[in-house]
Amino acid sequence: MFRLSLFLIVITLFSCSTKPTESHALRKDLVESVYASITIVPTDVYKVNASISGYLDQVNVKEGDAILNGQVLFVISNDPIKMSERNVALNYELLQENLNGEANLLEELKLSSNSANVKQRNDSINAEKMKVLYSQSACSKFDMENSILSYELSKNNYLSLKNQFKRKQVELKNQLAQAKNNVSASTLRSGDYLIKSNQDGKVYQINKERGELVSMQEPIAIIGRKDNFVISMMVDEVDISQIELGQSVWVTLEAFPTQPFEAKISKIAPKMDERTQGFKLEAQFVNPPKRLYMGLSGEGNIVIRKVKNALVIPKAYLLPGSYVLTNQGKIKVKTGISNWDYIQILDGIDEKTTLIIPE
Repeated sequence: MFRLSLFLIVITLFSCSTKPTESHALRKDLVESVYASITIVPTDVYKVNASISGYLDQVNVKEGDAILNGQVLFVISNDPIKMSERNVALNYELLQENLNGEANLLEELKLSSNSANVKQRNDSINAEKMKVLYSQSACSKFDMENSILSYELSKNNYLSLKNQFKRKQVELKNQLAQAKNNVSASTLRSGDYLIKSNQDGKVYQINKERGELVSMQEPIAIIGRKDNFVISMMVDEVDISQIELGQSVWVTLEAFPTQPFEAKISKIAPKMDERTQGFKLEAQFVNPPKRLYMGLSGEGNIVIRKVKNALVIPKAYLLPGSYVLTNQGKIKVKTGISNWDYIQILDGIDEKTTLIIPE
């Protein structure tokens, strides 16, 4: 009997100690924000790719080096292109000699053409003489016809050599121009083996070592501006309509967990990333940390709206359908902005209303 009475007392005490938790709405400044994952990247960062494949012959920089625009960073082995370039140059020299040299092909054709022209004139004179002699019965018809035939053959030979000279002149000029273009193209290809920086900056990463095979698809290095960083952010597509240029972002970095930094939205991607189903944003620090590194990660909260001295309740007190539980029963309320913890109340209750947290 004593044990039963003690058990009833314990139940009564426990029941009294588990009364619903009560509270009231309160006034505080409320900020609504959109969450974004962030990564720190250098300004104007880009991947260095080769325009040809080959073996890495020289690595002229190391990670962390400051570099200048136009500086040669890497050299790909170019022995085959050097041989090709030399062959192209030799062909160009040969064609120059054939066109303009002392013993050029055109000079030979010109001499042959001149000789044929002299023979043509002599045969013409001889043919005219034979015609006169034949008219005077001083030579046979056969001799006269042979002289005329010789003239026709020498005339045709002269015209043929004359045309050959013109065609060869055009051919050699075209070949020389083509060879000159080949020399220029070969020089450009030789330049492809020299991988240069496109800007002043810093080498943040090198992916290849000397002697390794380099392909056009694999980046050799990553380069960006020196000590100048931007905040790269990704937000969900459902939030992008609320984002505008110039909005404030409060950034927390893993490297500085207790110190938030303010930034401003500086760029909004015009196209959604199909892989992540999000939009890429960029922001600039208002007062950046003294030391930053590429790849630092953290979180960002983009400020969408602010309300000073807002009437708010903890989100846990809000029931589905925008109701709250009070000591007078359920009351429908009109809500405004919210954050992770609180939601603004625009109408329905005031600071005197006693709220009961739903079980």
